[in-house]
Amino acid sequence: MMYLLDTNILLFLAYSSEHLTQEVKNIIQDTDNELYFSAASIWEVAIKFALNKPDFTINPDALRTGLFDNGFKELAVKGEHSLNVLNLPESLHKDPFNRILIAQANYENFIFITSDNKINDLSAKFIKVIPNR
Repeated sequence: MMYLLDTNILLFLAYSSEHLTQEVKNIIQDTDNELYFSAASIWEVAIKFALNKPDFTINPDALRTGLFDNGFKELAVKGEHSLNVLNLPESLHKDPFNRILIAQANYENFIFITSDNKINDLSAKFIKVIPNR
């Protein structure tokens, strides 16, 4: 199976894996699964890191390197992904980073893993979601 991990899941992996459900841990540990992170997630982390917020200390370069070192694959943001955002209802999510991730998962037919309850509750028509609840 192919999975796209939401930014919040990537941060839990880096900071505190105890916030991940056993189901999500099992998916991540199963070497038969292909795990992807979006370049948009690294961009989001870089923006927050550059703001020097005291509660946000993860270096985006270190995060990306760590993901590669652990067998994750990077999903670039393609024009097709960007255009696929047009197919999402506005009510699905207002955050542009979440919208591009949902559009990527939909376009690539990936299963999306997230802790975002709004995505979990509203996205079933567009993508398959594994909730981290």
